[in-house]
Amino acid sequence: MEPNALQTEHLKAKSHSTEIQDEGFFAVLFDITKKHPSLFTCFFLIPFIILLISLGLKWYYIFYDTSHYLTDFQMEGTKWADPQTYFSAGIDKYIRELDIAGLVGGIVGIFIGLFLTVTTEKMNRQKERLNQQEMDNIKTQTGLLVQATKSLNGIMMEVSGKVNEKVQLMEGTKDVLEGIDKVIDLSKVQGNSLLVLSNTAKIEAISPFRMDLVAKHADLKPHELRHATQFDYGRRAEALQRDCTDVENKLKETAIYLQKIGSGARVEFVTLNDQNEGSSHAFLKYLGKIFNEHVSVETYRSGSNAPLAVKESVPHHNRFMLATNGQEDTDAQAVLIRQLYNQHSQAMREMQDLGVRVTKVNKTLPIQLFISTPRENTPGIQKSLCVCILGSGSNSSGRASKLTAFLTDDPHIVSSMVELFYDYESDATLNTREFMQKL
Repeated sequence: MEPNALQTEHLKAKSHSTEIQDEGFFAVLFDITKKHPSLFTCFFLIPFIILLISLGLKWYYIFYDTSHYLTDFQMEGTKWADPQTYFSAGIDKYIRELDIAGLVGGIVGIFIGLFLTVTTEKMNRQKERLNQQEMDNIKTQTGLLVQATKSLNGIMMEVSGKVNEKVQLMEGTKDVLEGIDKVIDLSKVQGNSLLVLSNTAKIEAISPFRMDLVAKHADLKPHELRHATQFDYGRRAEALQRDCTDVENKLKETAIYLQKIGSGARVEFVTLNDQNEGSSHAFLKYLGKIFNEHVSVETYRSGSNAPLAVKESVPHHNRFMLATNGQEDTDAQAVLIRQLYNQHSQAMREMQDLGVRVTKVNKTLPIQLFISTPRENTPGIQKSLCVCILGSGSNSSGRASKLTAFLTDDPHIVSSMVELFYDYESDATLNTREFMQKL
């Protein structure tokens, strides 16, 4: 409802209540007579006429025929002894025995009753008017509240739209890899520095082995793989692996390109230490959090048409599938951990060979960052971009942990993420930073 319509309706209600308030005694009496004519006739008009006629006859007898009225007449046989009967013996007897005070009191009582009836009706109408005013006021306030809510919703949608312009939420490996790809592309196009904070040196290293992430990457629900063959599952896992490798190769290409243009921008990578530091082995500790007592690591043959094993007791997010070449291993989990460790160490060596500055940290990272940020004092308008990954893998409780991330070009958010990156990098400077030889 529009505000003008609400105001008009409020004015109408106000004028209507004023009309009711200005009604007089006879106006209300007239309304009662129209609404209840039979009751008015029976309980007021007829009794009033009877009392008035009786009072008139009594008045006439007393003041205009006093001697006749005061004479005591008797019955003679069956006849009334009054030779001057006005109407009949019965009416004469009725008139003689009437009490003027009673008649006047009856007439006054009728008018008092009429007055009370009209007054009560006026009070009821006044209460009704007040109730109507309250209802109109509530209706008006409700309308204003609805209008304000609509305006607030509009503002919230506008603010939400502006926030969504700055922060794009992503979920699943497909969206995350596309976001990382955009960050790498921006670094190559603008010559920005590329900062990577990740638990693993491989891009999304765990994802190709988790059944639910493989299914989501293929736009399927995990239960849709229940009746899939090992070959079908293998194709989808390999597709996810290829996409991860493509992004990783693009990162390496960007590292070479940034060195060649000589702008001072470079790729910096902070990841978990693959070697023992005292009593801590950061990467194996990280894998230990993923491969806990809740998960199940199974093997499959990517060329087999046999269906995947069905395990109703294990949730899909806790099922890890490892492809084998026909050689079954009794401890599939140990094989997968060894494979992930070797890939991690090899990826770090490859990046070191490409001139990427790799910093090793000894504590598991709560988030992963991929940041494209211009160097300080770079002339012109430079854009920055950041992908922040909030979670991947399984946690120690065995509950599902979605791969959720957001992409943003907001300079304030990116600046905070850059500071966070360098905080982790500086924490590891004394013990684990290794400076790589340039190509």
